[in-house]
Amino acid sequence: MATQSQLTVFYDQSFFRGVFERVIKGHYQVAKVTFGTQEPTLNQIQTLIMQQWCALRWIDSNSLVPVVGQEQPSSKKRQRRACQLVQKHGNNHRSEVVLKLAHQQNLVIKKQRRRETKQAHAAEVRRKKLAKRLEKHRGH
Repeated sequence: MATQSQLTVFYDQSFFRGVFERVIKGHYQVAKVTFGTQEPTLNQIQTLIMQQWCALRWIDSNSLVPVVGQEQPSSKKRQRRACQLVQKHGNNHRSEVVLKLAHQQNLVIKKQRRRETKQAHAAEVRRKKLAKRLEKHRGH
């Protein structure tokens, strides 16, 4: 089965961002990269792909229906599709959904970590306070 990959570069508020999309064995995956305030050159994109492809954090969309058995469109249709994506100024809906779900999941994990850290800190403060109180009344 063939692997399909696509990179979409767009200007989002004050930064140029890139969305890598790939379909491997029917599984859709997305990775997002921020290039900076300057438009990325072809050399920068090539070095990113060659050197940092393995380091990209791919988000797998298990909740979405995998793409199976898609025919290759003609060159004109691909060109029209690319023009539509450029006109839209952004990534397609499917990648937006996957990135949003991943972001929400990361927020939940952060909240849990923050809660655990806060509880551990409170327990440490209570333990120190108790130790101080016991040390204070040691002789009598």
